[in-house]
Amino acid sequence: MTQKLNEKQKRILDFIRHHHEKTGVFPSVREIAAHMDFRSTNTVDYYVRQLEAAGHLERGTRRARTFSLATGLPRQRTAVVRDIHTPEEGIPLVGRVAAGEPILAEQNFDGMVNMKTLFRAGSETFALRVKGDSMIDAGIVDGDLVIVRQQGRVENGQIGVAVVNDEATVKRIYDDGKRWRLEPENSRLKPILVEKGSRDFHVAGKVVGVIRQI
Repeated sequence: MTQKLNEKQKRILDFIRHHHEKTGVFPSVREIAAHMDFRSTNTVDYYVRQLEAAGHLERGTRRARTFSLATGLPRQRTAVVRDIHTPEEGIPLVGRVAAGEPILAEQNFDGMVNMKTLFRAGSETFALRVKGDSMIDAGIVDGDLVIVRQQGRVENGQIGVAVVNDEATVKRIYDDGKRWRLEPENSRLKPILVEKGSRDFHVAGKVVGVIRQI
């Protein structure tokens, strides 16, 4: 059973159908984005998922990355949006919130927030949970997740992750010439000093973001 569509959902579904009727092929995700004046292909995926949930589209095999029209073509389950990709998981970005209005209302939707895109993350990026309050004055508190880009060095004074005696620590990292200085952002704590050449020390990466659950 299909659900009633809002205006943007109708426009997308109509475009998919009309594009196929006119050209014999189904539009790509970028063509849909251009038609709808969306800035991101993730926005297209957001609405395609809504159409799927409403019963108007059916997802094909993951390998094929295709969809089928669930209505209007009862005997012809033709692949639709052949070029559509399966994006990384994201969460809706709400442009504004008004009292008494559903937060995820159509007029509020302003795209998708993708963690990998937000932090320019690749396969060399990882998350690390913070323990303790040594970086509290930098806005990094116990329980936060720091997003770290793996690299063997950081610029003096940048916040990074260093591994000392097999223990990872988040600090501002300084190269003082003969030694490394791992400076906390907490006036109650002292820096960690490590001699250059120590086999028990290495820089694991640079902190590029922080995620906090409230």
